[in-house]
Amino acid sequence: MPTPDYEPRRGSTAVFSGRWLRYEPVPGFDRYHEGYRATVLGWWNGAFELALDHEAMTALAQTFNAMADYVGGDWRTVDFDGRTLTIARPQSVGGGVHRAEPDEGRYRIGWGLPWLPVDPHRCDRVFGHP
Repeated sequence: MPTPDYEPRRGSTAVFSGRWLRYEPVPGFDRYHEGYRATVLGWWNGAFELALDHEAMTALAQTFNAMADYVGGDWRTVDFDGRTLTIARPQSVGGGVHRAEPDEGRYRIGWGLPWLPVDPHRCDRVFGHP
């Protein structure tokens, strides 16, 4: 579990992104194509679990789908119809489908991905509200 001296505490809000959204415009300086404002719910297997609002969830689903279109349709693991979030687990991790409705207008994500808190000024775009 991350320690509170360098990671956001449970219940706090921060901007998160993933290494897959990182690029270096100059060596040694990281930027992120997108960041998602989220509330820390806790941790699962050492990775953050987060709550996103509708705006951030829409942007995240579009990003995942764009990556799947680029890599191949079999990489499509997320669908969002504007209300229900559907997450398909790849066969390599057991398969199955999970559907999530918002809880108080926020969607729980994490999915064991290595989300990391980032400086919002290092993001090209930031989605979501506290």
